[in-house]
Amino acid sequence: MLGALEHRSSQVIQTAGLASADARRDKFQAYQEFKKRCDDFDTLSILIEHRLKNMKGGKEADLEEKFDELTIFLLSATLTASLHFLRILSERDALPLGSRDVFMRELRNLHRAHEKFLDPRFTGRFGDRTAADIKVAEDILAAIIERAPMLLDFDTATSEEVQS
Repeated sequence: MLGALEHRSSQVIQTAGLASADARRDKFQAYQEFKKRCDDFDTLSILIEHRLKNMKGGKEADLEEKFDELTIFLLSATLTASLHFLRILSERDALPLGSRDVFMRELRNLHRAHEKFLDPRFTGRFGDRTAADIKVAEDILAAIIERAPMLLDFDTATSEEVQS
């Protein structure tokens, strides 16, 4: 399963490059594929993590280390890709159609990265670049929110209907 996870991480990196090129032209179809690959990686990670917790026999420490390395590698790589997308959005005077979904997804991705960064299991294992990327991404998010507050305009009518 770790081999499959490693293969998935390669696919994520490959599609990130395509998605970055498309995003420069206000096209987000490749971005959707990139995020689908990220979701596939995350799903497989959950399965592997569960199996590692229930494993007995002495090899689990080596497997857990390999799993953690892949998790850190992909988290750093997707953070770099997310930062690229956020920079593209922040440079726009008007945000293109579909950018709200990109923004919301990247906000969740940044939160996940920040949580992992603070996780004691990963303390000191991320490079300085990843820490700097998290800070820059937070600054870019703040700039986007300031320039385009309607991205956070959640549907109040839906909330009112739920309360009724």
